[in-house]
Amino acid sequence: MMIAALLVALSFSQAPAPNATSRLSGRVTAEGTNAPIAGARVMVFPMMRPATPPTGPFVPPQGMTDQDGRFVLNGLAPGEYRVDVQKTGFASLMDPSTRPRTYTVAAGQALDNITVVLQKGAVISGKVFDQKGEPVTDARVMALRRITPPGASTDPPRLIPAPMQGPQQTNDIGEYRVSGLPPGEYFLAASPRALGFAGPGAASTTGNGGGALTTTTTYYPGTADQAGAQAITVAAGAEVSNIVFTLQTAPAYRVSGMVVDENGAPIAHAMVMLMNDPRRGMMFMGPGGNAQTGDDGRFSIGDVTPGTYRLNASVMIMGSGGAIAGGGVGFSQVSAGISGGSFTSWSVSSGGVTTSVNATPQQPQEVIVTDADIRGVRVVVRRPPTPQ
Repeated sequence: MMIAALLVALSFSQAPAPNATSRLSGRVTAEGTNAPIAGARVMVFPMMRPATPPTGPFVPPQGMTDQDGRFVLNGLAPGEYRVDVQKTGFASLMDPSTRPRTYTVAAGQALDNITVVLQKGAVISGKVFDQKGEPVTDARVMALRRITPPGASTDPPRLIPAPMQGPQQTNDIGEYRVSGLPPGEYFLAASPRALGFAGPGAASTTGNGGGALTTTTTYYPGTADQAGAQAITVAAGAEVSNIVFTLQTAPAYRVSGMVVDENGAPIAHAMVMLMNDPRRGMMFMGPGGNAQTGDDGRFSIGDVTPGTYRLNASVMIMGSGGAIAGGGVGFSQVSAGISGGSFTSWSVSSGGVTTSVNATPQQPQEVIVTDADIRGVRVVVRRPPTPQ
């Protein structure tokens, strides 16, 4: 759902404030048979940004189809919408490689009896092995599509998740099955990393650093470099099986430092996350590493392979009744040979020791890991206000 909302948001523009609600209703059927699809989740995404942005996470208007495949969505703001339908075994309509069909509802009026046709989804299946030829359990496998960023023809194409597809985990014998794919070309990526934060002051991974080898995100047919990824073509409703590849290894380094507030005081129990570079599609494979600061505000993230990341820290406090109040977020950059301008920069000396220069911590900046552990990173965040 989050990925679908992100794709639709790329085409948002400012819209006038609604003055009356509208209705959209219709029927969901299977392609080629006209058979109704019951129990499908129907969601609509506005093609224009509302005049008043939501205060919390975006949740699209949605409903379920009945036994006849029919749905009704009431209380819609007037405007243009894109429709998506989720049903196991069928392909999502949120395919970034195709032109979306949209529906316009006028203020106080109903647009009824639309027909939404779902196509049987394609499947890619296979196995993931480690360097010793043993099956890898609980690896995350994701199907990606290559697109060119809109309005940025000079930027290289990006790999983004297939519509509505989150990572699929391999089972106890290393098998995976990615289903519900629209026809087309896909690139498979597998990652061994687990999600979740480590305890205070600890690294979230096994703690490798100093160039020790660790398994890394790997693209089919068995490369850590996106440029070497091989496309897999699937037809509508077809299955491509026996796609087998081996997780690769790469040198592992450590990123460590301290989280402080605006006054330089250390912040304990801050959540520190090293996110993969969003420009390469890697962010959808989960964080490159994460940790929680100790009582002295220090953190350490191990098993960081060479690449470009974004480092951020967040602070949360408990409000009345146990609710979590808002937290501040700060960003920092670690790089070699970059300084000045609007960047937060560190010049990496021998051994990866860093010294902060020209800090502007509220801007999201890059972390570039090359061939050394990086120490002494200073991340500044705003402490959240104490709840009343």
